[in-house]
Amino acid sequence: WDWRRVEEKIGVPNGVVGFIIGRGGESITSMQRKTGCRVQIQKEHEMAPGTAQRVITLTAATAEAIAQCRAIIETMVRERLQQTGALGPATAAAAAAQPTVGPGSNAASQMLQLQKALAEGQAHVTVQVPDADVGLVIGKGGMQIRNIQEKSGANVQIPQAADANNPLVRTVNITHPNIEGANFAKQMIEEIMSSKASMNNGGGGMGGGGDVTIQVNVSIQFSLCSFYHLIFLSLTWGLWGSERRSWDC
Repeated sequence: WDWRRVEEKIGVPNGVVGFIIGRGGESITSMQRKTGCRVQIQKEHEMAPGTAQRVITLTAATAEAIAQCRAIIETMVRERLQQTGALGPATAAAAAAQPTVGPGSNAASQMLQLQKALAEGQAHVTVQVPDADVGLVIGKGGMQIRNIQEKSGANVQIPQAADANNPLVRTVNITHPNIEGANFAKQMIEEIMSSKASMNNGGGGMGGGGDVTIQVNVSIQFSLCSFYHLIFLSLTWGLWGSERRSWDC
């Protein structure tokens, strides 16, 4: 493995994977030859339960090669969805206007996935996550978001950049065949945020009662120390007095 190589993962609707591969693999082979980018498509049985997208891993020597390959894939996805009627002309035009190079370029793919889910009649809910806390929802190596998707069966899309009208948050899109599953995924994300808020507040709910308890404990500790101190002084003075009397003799 060459540590200098660049890797990026993107998601595409499961129904367009065959179109990306092409007959006999000719499309994906041509794409790899043209860009110098290796394209690995997640196996269908490896998809998280309830999700409608496949993960494609792009690996190349440069970020430019990955951007070029990603742009080809996004164009193919748009064309295929428009051909199948899952993407209307207005939506296709909006997706085409999304950037295809540089940070946040996977926004077009996420829009296409969302539109396809809506076209299939899936439930859709959103939740705003502070931009600084997105890593908590994703988790180390993506473990947290995978756990959310596996438990809820929902497809959770986290944008790569903060909202244009509010740079402090990112609006997360959640789709699921039914509204209960979508709301369950939303609830899991909100619980992660609530847990962080509780930690920041020192455990939450520790008000004046906690201070009183600490004061009582301190008082008890002081009383015990004073008591032992008095015993020690009594014994010390007692021994000193005994020795003094023996000296007087």
